[in-house]
Amino acid sequence: MRELLRSRIARNSVWNLFGLAIPLLVGIALVPVTMRGLGAARYGLLSLALTVLEYSTLFALGLGPATTKHVASALARNDETAPDLAIMSMIGHTVMGAIAGLVVASLATVIVDHVFSVSPALHDEAVTVFRLLGLMVPATFLLLSLFGALEGASRFGLVNLLRVPISALSFIIPAWAVTHGIGLPTILVALVVLRIFICAILLVVVSLSIPGYRWRWPRDWHGMRALLSFGAWLSVSNLVSPTLVYADRFLLGHLRGLAAVGLYAAPFDAVMRLLMFPGSLVRAMFPTLSAMHTTEQYESIRPLYRKAVLLVLLLLCFPLVLLLFFGPRLVGLWLGPQVAAASGTAVRVLAAGLLFNGAALIPTTFIAASGRPDISAKFHLIELPIHLPLAWWLVSRFGITGAATAWSIRVVIDSLLLFSAARLLMRRGSKLGAASGPGLVVVT
Repeated sequence: MRELLRSRIARNSVWNLFGLAIPLLVGIALVPVTMRGLGAARYGLLSLALTVLEYSTLFALGLGPATTKHVASALARNDETAPDLAIMSMIGHTVMGAIAGLVVASLATVIVDHVFSVSPALHDEAVTVFRLLGLMVPATFLLLSLFGALEGASRFGLVNLLRVPISALSFIIPAWAVTHGIGLPTILVALVVLRIFICAILLVVVSLSIPGYRWRWPRDWHGMRALLSFGAWLSVSNLVSPTLVYADRFLLGHLRGLAAVGLYAAPFDAVMRLLMFPGSLVRAMFPTLSAMHTTEQYESIRPLYRKAVLLVLLLLCFPLVLLLFFGPRLVGLWLGPQVAAASGTAVRVLAAGLLFNGAALIPTTFIAASGRPDISAKFHLIELPIHLPLAWWLVSRFGITGAATAWSIRVVIDSLLLFSAARLLMRRGSKLGAASGPGLVVVT
């Protein structure tokens, strides 16, 4: 049984790695083209707009990972409710996405005038960008439930074959557009159309991937209560976690201007892409662990935990050393001397935090699969009042390097807390699966 589990997780991890690596290579090649074509200020605006899109998922109430968990559990029990759970998740995500999109679009002027330091020359363009972003939110929410259903069914091959074009085209479209003189608002329109098109494809794929799936109004809505209950604590993390992750970027935009965000965002995103290695592993592990808890296979969980932590550390050691010694030079070769001069030291600081952040994905996933999403949420609530004033002070004093330092300090603290909590849970043996309701919080 253990060999079968390892084989399944390994196969799904390879698919996830493929789904992350191809867009990463595309991004490395095309981000410099986009940055040069748009300029630092407009590239910073694009980065902040996509950050707001990510932040808007706090309205999703944790239904994405809830869908993965409950579909996986239902299929493990041979339960016929899996199709209804997927459909309820789609309906819930679409409704909440429409609400969130309306909020973002209606607050576009407020965001531009009072949240970020936008030059008068970019004011109208920035307002248009954030209004278009509101149209992208519902499709983004629907993608959460569609991918969640496929991952719950362990169809990682399909997930990544579809995820690759979404992510790759998100780099290709802006790069192609700037080389043809197309402006940022039109780029956002193209990205909106792309997500709607992918949603249409995924609706068909999901119907073919879940046994017994039929397009119908759910017969029993009790499953929605289970999904919402599952995501209750996760919703707290969905509210707090993006603030913790992106506070440095927002503070740079407020205190130092959009150009500083542009100089910081590209190196930060590139370093964070290295999380594709542990990320591919934990995404593959989560539905399997959920099924293992459902069927009470507790004795197989501890060895997976230890080996997963060791594997992540081994995977991250080489890129960590490379960035610590050659980070500024690599940034200079990739994005040019101006970005290297501004962000070179920050890349080294981010690399140090990356090791802790990547390793923390393992205890986070195991804690979640054990049914304790409240643990990660409570840690986030503890970290928030510490991180925000620290980040404000560091950004105001040290700019881009201060932003990187604030992020790294936070993820080190978070990692230590998560490993301590996971160790306590592991000591309980079979009690690991006795908590009140599972959830998933992935900290980045």
